[in-house]
Amino acid sequence: MKTLFERLRGSRIAAFVFLVILAIGGSAQAQVAIPGTKVQYTFPSKWKYLSTEKIDANTTQYLYFYSAKAIASKGDTTLPFLRIVVRKNYTGPIYNFVFDRYNREPYESLSDYTQGLGLPRSGGMGYVGAYTNVKDKKDYQFRMVYFKVQNTIVEFRLETTRATYAQMEKEFESILKSLKF
Repeated sequence: MKTLFERLRGSRIAAFVFLVILAIGGSAQAQVAIPGTKVQYTFPSKWKYLSTEKIDANTTQYLYFYSAKAIASKGDTTLPFLRIVVRKNYTGPIYNFVFDRYNREPYESLSDYTQGLGLPRSGGMGYVGAYTNVKDKKDYQFRMVYFKVQNTIVEFRLETTRATYAQMEKEFESILKSLKF
């Protein structure tokens, strides 16, 4: 499974498409529902849908990318993105799912949180984390939450490079705080 950065890295066509999308723009705010749930969230600025990938019979991944303005550091343009992993028919505890996802994509936890997110009664957890991509050797940082609604569990992850994280942090927090259960 390739990351968004691996799909777009080194592609002149992707860079051109990104610039065209920036020029065209889109709506200022968009309320979006997480497929398979009644959970909704709001994009405070311009985000665009990128793709849907079926991981297995019960798991689907949805990708969106930030298109409000170019995010650059040291001459390298970055596409901050939102990845939502939805697994239906999940009856185990949330901690097992979190541990399984961590084993597939290890990261360093910089902090964890649950306050201010209005997570459902079934609980949830949030992390700020970082990792170095073994393919492009770049450092990435993200803010994510896990939550379970009935028998559907969700990983909701907003990510960019470590060098550009400070530029995106308020945007990420705003999206997470907009989650409505």
